[in-house]
Amino acid sequence: MAEYIKKDEVTLEVTKPVEATEETNEYKLDFLKDQELSIIKQKDEFVNARNKELLEVREMIAKCTELGVKSELEVAKVNELEPTQ
Repeated sequence: MAEYIKKDEVTLEVTKPVEATEETNEYKLDFLKDQELSIIKQKDEFVNARNKELLEVREMIAKCTELGVKSELEVAKVNELEPTQ
């Protein structure tokens, strides 16, 4: 379990167990706030990129349906049902 101590007006000291040892780091509040904003920005950029990819894939799936493109599984099932000559 981590231990949090206010070291001074602008510094948080965090002590937490790391692989059977303890590690102590000091963090300035301004750094933590900047880090938070940076992580949120990166997360938003990642989500936006995945959403764009998802829209592109869904558009291609819709075009397949519109053009009558079938999945390999659908084709295999149809071929199984057709009598051999």
